[in-house]
Amino acid sequence: MIDTHVHLDTRPMEDFELMAIAGITDVITLAHDPLRMSSDVVFRDHFDRLEEEKKRAGKQGIRVHLGLGLHPRTRPEDIDACEELLEGYLKRGCATAIGETGLETRDPFEVRLFQVQIELAKKYDLPIIAHTPRSSKVQITREIINVLSTFSIDPDRIVIDHADPDTVKLIIDRGYNAGLTVQPGKLSPAAAAEIVKNYDVSRLILNTDMSSNLTDVLGVPRTAHVMRLAGIDPVAIDAVCDKNARRVFKIKP
Repeated sequence: MIDTHVHLDTRPMEDFELMAIAGITDVITLAHDPLRMSSDVVFRDHFDRLEEEKKRAGKQGIRVHLGLGLHPRTRPEDIDACEELLEGYLKRGCATAIGETGLETRDPFEVRLFQVQIELAKKYDLPIIAHTPRSSKVQITREIINVLSTFSIDPDRIVIDHADPDTVKLIIDRGYNAGLTVQPGKLSPAAAAEIVKNYDVSRLILNTDMSSNLTDVLGVPRTAHVMRLAGIDPVAIDAVCDKNARRVFKIKP
């Protein structure tokens, strides 16, 4: 199983053992906003810390892949330097994906930041993990799709994350992948299972967004268990817990 949206830098070592025991083999740990991300110096330290997470989780046999990006909640004062820094890491082949990027409020600063990262994803042939916020989710999901539609980019390389019952159809009808985040305050395992029952499973990917907030680090295997009890086809369970992520992010078994 793969958890495609985690923030390992916020979690203790014992969580990684639990994840491995439960069947998680791979994770994508993403850049986020653990501090006031004010400059390229802070981003450099953050990106370097994410690379170190490969060693920490690797001690429990979990393969760690990096998503590097500029989170929409960040407001660096030296945006050009931050963009140059991010590209430097991408040139080194450090990243499996751009992320997390996306929009939080739709203000012009965020839109520009998102557009720059879409260009980098195209340039370096990387998939994108796009954040959607808790509030105004439908409107901002529409705006993310509007921004993406101005670029010539394969929608199968895009995960629009933290989807909910109001946005899943909007996302997958345009050919994008919907990230189903199983986390307190977002989707419960039962709610995620209900979405899997009703939509094209080839466009659904489970994750936990584990962080310093309320988190179920076993959200992916727990949802797989709930889906098995609900009689969902094992092929569909495998798709949303593993195979779809391997396709989008080119992660080998």
